[in-house]
Amino acid sequence: MASLTGMSALRRLLGMSNAWSALRGSPFRFLTSRWPWRSLAYTLVHAVLWVPALAAVSLPLLFPFWAAFLARIERRMVRLAGFEAIPGEPRRRGLARLQQPMLWREVAFALVQVVTGLLSIVFLAVAGAMSAIWMVVAFAVLTGIEWQQRPEPHELVLVTLASLAATVALPYVSTLLTYGQSFLATTLLSPRVEELQSQVTSLARANIAELDRFEGERQRIERDLHDGTQQHLATAAMRLGMLELELRESIPAGPAQTAALESLEAVRRETELALDTLRDIVHGLRPRTLIDDGLGAALRELGHRMPVSATVEADGVGRLPLPVESSLYYIASEAVTNAVKHAYPERIRIELAAPGDRIVMTITDDGLGGASSARGTGIVGMYERATMLSGDLLVDSPPGGPTRIVADIPRPR
Repeated sequence: MASLTGMSALRRLLGMSNAWSALRGSPFRFLTSRWPWRSLAYTLVHAVLWVPALAAVSLPLLFPFWAAFLARIERRMVRLAGFEAIPGEPRRRGLARLQQPMLWREVAFALVQVVTGLLSIVFLAVAGAMSAIWMVVAFAVLTGIEWQQRPEPHELVLVTLASLAATVALPYVSTLLTYGQSFLATTLLSPRVEELQSQVTSLARANIAELDRFEGERQRIERDLHDGTQQHLATAAMRLGMLELELRESIPAGPAQTAALESLEAVRRETELALDTLRDIVHGLRPRTLIDDGLGAALRELGHRMPVSATVEADGVGRLPLPVESSLYYIASEAVTNAVKHAYPERIRIELAAPGDRIVMTITDDGLGGASSARGTGIVGMYERATMLSGDLLVDSPPGGPTRIVADIPRPR
């Protein structure tokens, strides 16, 4: 990657970052660069594609499929002219595909390619003829082959010079043709701003729907744990208490009773520990405060439960969709838990703000720093949550601290 970046910087320094800038540069530098060869490769591909393109024109029902196939090729080929690869867009299926403006721009480009492909063939034919003329003349002069009608010397010189000049001009023509076709492809096949905005909106809605589905599944797990496993453990703890009373009554005081009660006490402690652990798990899935009072209240409750000094500022944001609040709460909970576990901070600060149409949550601590996704899956999970919300996650944690984690997401509409 570093070498590619270095080559790009070198091309910019030489003023040859694309075919057009190369054409305007020094003729010697241009003719000895790789641009003529890249342009020749581009022209050859378009000449080869002209035959199936001509056949596709005669089949109107299949032509849109050919246009889409050609567009996929062209989006990558424009790099031969120094353009960035053209990003595609998600394709709808069935009749919905016909409603996408991109499809009709692809069809328009495919129709234009029928003409440009023919130009590519004509260019290659002329290039071959021009190159052959001076080579044949030079061969005949050097080998002394007899001519049926020997031309005058000045005619040979003029023909040779003309063919040589044409041969030198051919790289310019080829590169100009390549640049023009690539520029046209970039104009027609690049997504429009409104299309990109529509894609972002669709992806955001899809992510929210996926989070809704995830929240529904989490609610089911929470309900099953609360109504099933947690109740069974609570019942077991109560029965152990009753069993302790029965043992005291049925076994006479002495070593046997003491041993039985100690074993029973150990089992009861393990049961209560399992019950407390399960309650923490259920609370971690989604605190009741988050459902009833919103993200701000849940973050303040999270701060109160921390074993270190924690400050929470979360006023003025208001309620957000529950999947969004749950994901942001997860990020905050994971961040402060990791900090307490690994960085040993003295102070933690959580800030929740809503500047413009964004929601920004910042978690800072004065611990040891060095937080990295390589040290565990916690940060990876936070990245995934932020991505699901069409947002970004910034982790700034130099060795020695402090650590600053920023989740920046668009406000749901």
